[in-house]
Amino acid sequence: IAKYYPYSHFDDFGVSRSYGYKRKHLGHDMMGQVGTPIIAAESGYVEALGWNKYGGWRIGIRSFDTKRYYYYAHLRKNFPYNKSLEVGSIVQAGDVIGYMGRTGYSANENANNINTSHLHFGLQLIFDESQKEGVSEIWIDCYDIVQFLYKNRSETVKDPETKEYHRVYQFVDPVAEYYINHSTYQYNDNEFEIHIYE
Repeated sequence: IAKYYPYSHFDDFGVSRSYGYKRKHLGHDMMGQVGTPIIAAESGYVEALGWNKYGGWRIGIRSFDTKRYYYYAHLRKNFPYNKSLEVGSIVQAGDVIGYMGRTGYSANENANNINTSHLHFGLQLIFDESQKEGVSEIWIDCYDIVQFLYKNRSETVKDPETKEYHRVYQFVDPVAEYYINHSTYQYNDNEFEIHIYE
């Protein structure tokens, strides 16, 4: 969450959820105001972007080494993401990627069915692609990570013409720069691949 935007949170990882089916909460909820700018926690590429009946409008960002997947959910109705984002977009840590909302818990796209506006922030570890989906998934408790990130937040400013927020201080992540200059991307049949070359 961007600097100077208030939010509250507590360690709710593993708490029971019941929409659709009974399951454990595999993320960290941060309650705040609708429209609060959401910041990328780590540089990577957009692997998922769109509607999910549980998470509403959501963004999934994969780290460049493909070992971490960041999940940002319940984004704002009608204007959930930075307009420049699409599957395959490169984002850098600290970039504005979307806006807090209360979408989700509905098969109908763009529904506000979450009572309290918040960001669901999840982090999945992926040591092998077979762990990406199914019973082998590894999601971790992000409470301590969020506590650390609270002290290291990007300051943002709103563009009066586009209504988009962007970071005040531009930053070039050398890892992101390397991937921009040394990789190709392919997106076919809902599968995204990144290929690194020297």
